[in-house]
Amino acid sequence: MTPPEEYLDQVRGAMAGMDPTVRADILRELRSHIEDATVANGGDVGAAMSQLGAPREIGRRYRGLYGYGRSFKILFLAVAVALAIPSVPVLSASTEGLFPYTLSLLFLALVAAWTIWVSVAAGFRTGLAAGLAAAASRVLALSVPILLGRGTAFTWEGLALFLGSSGTLVLLGWLPGTAKNAWSGPRVDL
Repeated sequence: MTPPEEYLDQVRGAMAGMDPTVRADILRELRSHIEDATVANGGDVGAAMSQLGAPREIGRRYRGLYGYGRSFKILFLAVAVALAIPSVPVLSASTEGLFPYTLSLLFLALVAAWTIWVSVAAGFRTGLAAGLAAAASRVLALSVPILLGRGTAFTWEGLALFLGSSGTLVLLGWLPGTAKNAWSGPRVDL
């Protein structure tokens, strides 16, 4: 493998999760830039690539600029839903044990952490969508047993706490990504 191909392969690896057509266009443009810079530097490929910077950093910057592809965004939402459903505190079989509620709190913490990570890594729009998907799946998962009347009992205070924690997931999906954008400063054009 030639040095430019090794460089582009590292850039490709750092752009994992991006839309494949966008990634291919970026790599084609970088390849052309390396060729032009090599000619301008009298055939010195190393100098041409060093002008671009570290390949992994270039790939991460492009992924930050263009974001993840649709399939990864769907995966992020699916994981949020899968973590949110077991966070519904209807798992209790008796009032004497705290374990099922502890398990629900654990899953609530996991879905909150996941939603924050998605917001920071994939942007506030995807984080907001993950938070909304998690909150909606929690409400739906609680509504089904209530509507079916399958031995469920709830208090208004408990319902308010449940809805508040579900709404907090939406906020956790939106706020960290928005803060990251606001605090990251001006972006350098690639």
